[in-house]
Amino acid sequence: MRNLTITRVKSFVACLGKMKVYIEDPDAGELTINGVPCRKLGDLKNGETATFPISDQAAKVFVIADKLSRNYSNDYYPLSAGTEDVTISGKNKFHPGAGNPFRFYGVTDPEVLARRKKGGRKGLLLLIVAFILGIFIGLGHTRIVEEKDFSVEGMTITLNEEFSRTNYEGFTQCFESKAVAVFTLKEAFSLMPGLEDYTLRDYADLVISANGMSSAELKEEQGILYFAYVTQGGDGEDYYYVATLHKGSDAFWLIQFATPASNQEKLHDRFIDWAATVEFE
Repeated sequence: MRNLTITRVKSFVACLGKMKVYIEDPDAGELTINGVPCRKLGDLKNGETATFPISDQAAKVFVIADKLSRNYSNDYYPLSAGTEDVTISGKNKFHPGAGNPFRFYGVTDPEVLARRKKGGRKGLLLLIVAFILGIFIGLGHTRIVEEKDFSVEGMTITLNEEFSRTNYEGFTQCFESKAVAVFTLKEAFSLMPGLEDYTLRDYADLVISANGMSSAELKEEQGILYFAYVTQGGDGEDYYYVATLHKGSDAFWLIQFATPASNQEKLHDRFIDWAATVEFE
């Protein structure tokens, strides 16, 4: 036997959820991840280090968010056979389309890298396929759409009656319409000492830095601080995101609006208008 020590480096991404650690085990078969039978070793909180006893055999170590998304929002570290203790680490990366997955540091295995790319495409496709279909269903239909307020954990945003609540792992609350998805994430001040003293721009810089998005450009419209980016879906098409940043009485909020890239010019201003309606108790 030997010990496996894993550190989940603290990150604002998916900070509220526990990540689950599994190891390849043909005899257990407790859960199958990407076709590999596994057993659970334990959980990892944000910023936590945990040690687990494992066998001397070669095995894959998986970190997932939940069973539902395990086949596209996961990462694994290939352990070689041996008797010496092993220490590895990683953190959750900013990638809403793939469920903000955990990524191990120092992995060079081509198979792991290929699966990361494939998983991101699959996850994003699952998120946007519903409102891609909605675009076609909605073509040719014109009607007056009433505004509608949605409230969650002290935050209220005004969208419209075409939106409905939905849930995705790693977000506080999500909303979907035919062509738009809105992902909200509450980052409580209690997550880090002194966080309540950060300015909104300090928080924005922290989000961008923590998620390796150094090329992101902070902009401001209607008093809303935001950055925008485009990412490719599993169907080969591009999708446009606007990530807006807000500060409430007890937390920062990251609110992201997503739509097919073909809607960028048509919906960008609408995204900012919706972001400008955000209020806090």
